[in-house]
Amino acid sequence: VSAADALEQINALSEGDMTESLQDFLEMSLPKVKKAGNAKKCGFAVGVADSKLGSAVQDATGIPCTTGEDVREILRGCRMHLARFTDGLSDADVSRAQLGLAHSYSRAKVKFNVNRSDNMIIQAIALLDTLDKDVNTFVMRVREWYGWHFPEMGKIITDNIEYA
Repeated sequence: VSAADALEQINALSEGDMTESLQDFLEMSLPKVKKAGNAKKCGFAVGVADSKLGSAVQDATGIPCTTGEDVREILRGCRMHLARFTDGLSDADVSRAQLGLAHSYSRAKVKFNVNRSDNMIIQAIALLDTLDKDVNTFVMRVREWYGWHFPEMGKIITDNIEYA
């Protein structure tokens, strides 16, 4: 599997789409399921983190899927111990692969929004505005709470940094 193929797969998964590679893998790895059959008769279900992806898998293959907190916890454990489950794979290899894929995925998502070339600047400004709002909220709370003990201090010290 190449880095480009991994990026293609993760982009499809993030959109909730099922790829041919995923369908082939599931059909090869799991027992056969009748597409028109009842999912409860199957005896197993595939745990997926995204319900949209679960619906796509179930529609394409007939394999029943489940989501929920238990599934997310199991997936977290699988990611954490992937190197133990796979022969010839070390924790360092997994970390490098995850980091490389994360960087490629982030770059692709930023480039994907072609209409907004200044998207990161807009996000930074929004973050600064949020931080400013939060700091002002915290200062108001400090002034209110400390004002119960020393109400005159609010008139003596007007600078927020000195007051804190």
